[in-house]
Amino acid sequence: FRFKDSLAEELQSADLVISHAGAGSCLETLEKGKPLIVVINDKLMDNHQLELAKQLHRDGYVLYCNC
Repeated sequence: FRFKDSLAEELQSADLVISHAGAGSCLETLEKGKPLIVVINDKLMDNHQLELAKQLHRDGYVLYCNC
């Protein structure tokens, strides 16, 4: 996707979402009740995406991987 103001329409029709592990992307997807796989970008901001992905995985919300 190119930049969009909102992915709400795409999320609503999705059966599965594969996303980076940004907090906004994760929370918006999980709020829609969609299964989520996150791909961590470990070069961003002290690898904060890994911390979030690990916790969401421990809590049973996502599967995660890196490139």
